[in-house]
Amino acid sequence: MDSRERFLAALSGSPVDRPPVWLMRQAGRYLPDYRAVRKTAGFWELCHSPELTTRVALEPLARFKLDAAIVFSDILVVPEALGLGVTFGAGEGPQLARTLSTSADLAGWKVEGAAARMGFVANAVKHLKAALANRYGLFGFAGAPFTLFAYCTEGGGSDDFLKARVMLHQQPALAEKALATLADVTAEYLDAQCEAGADTVQLFDTWGGLLDREDYVRFCLPAIRRITEPLRAKGRKVMLFVRGGQHLLPVLGEANVDGFSLDWRADWREARARYPRHVLQGNLDPARLLAGAEPTVAATRSLLSVMRETDDAKRCIVNLGHGIHKDTNPDTVAALCEEVARNG
Repeated sequence: MDSRERFLAALSGSPVDRPPVWLMRQAGRYLPDYRAVRKTAGFWELCHSPELTTRVALEPLARFKLDAAIVFSDILVVPEALGLGVTFGAGEGPQLARTLSTSADLAGWKVEGAAARMGFVANAVKHLKAALANRYGLFGFAGAPFTLFAYCTEGGGSDDFLKARVMLHQQPALAEKALATLADVTAEYLDAQCEAGADTVQLFDTWGGLLDREDYVRFCLPAIRRITEPLRAKGRKVMLFVRGGQHLLPVLGEANVDGFSLDWRADWREARARYPRHVLQGNLDPARLLAGAEPTVAATRSLLSVMRETDDAKRCIVNLGHGIHKDTNPDTVAALCEEVARNG
């Protein structure tokens, strides 16, 4: 099987010769050509250039035995399109010039025309699709509503996003309206990526795991379904990743997705027992890669064994339980991919 055939078979539950592999943040700071590009282009400049986004998305495919590419972009494209003034300071992480704390703040969001302002990402997908020439699978992506809401309320990064969590209970109506707005804009955004050629899209709920099960059911799942229901009605494939969300596994089936990317702390057997018909993706600990090739290969071999044991490798995609760390040695990534290709 070629890479794209293998990837599409895994998404549909068809037999595969081995599980496909791709890695979250596979195009990023640990790679030399990406660092070279960033010396000449700012982050938003890079994101707005189809030629540059394709260049950095192709670098890992040239170096490693991967089966899918992911468009190079950022989850904060949506808040930026809504007029919240997203910037990326050196070493500071993202900053939002305008935050959400009142109904007036929400009324100031520039919803009209937001989809058009995000059109550069669909252009990047289309450009990358042409470069891949149907040899690899292709992922599009977006931030899930709560994770975007967390940044919108906090105004930047945080370990606990207390402002967002407090607002859920102090101003629940405002929170629900904001989450619904983010969801509706994101649904249109992801549909455009699919139209441009993405084989599947993934929602990254990076901060969803901060919530308990009751809050996730009340606030997050309705917003996620505002995205997944119209997309799946059109036959789009949708994956969901909730970092730190292993306690949420019993309710994630209500998200109406085709599959889940599992956090490294989630138990694969438990997830498969609960969701026998969903695609599962993951879930190696990114820290293993920092430990070197030998422990990485051992962990990869163990994961492949569990996949064969529980699924006969169907509906399985090898990945990490979060993104590649910037200090990861590319040789270790190569060893991981080669182990999947050799013994998957």
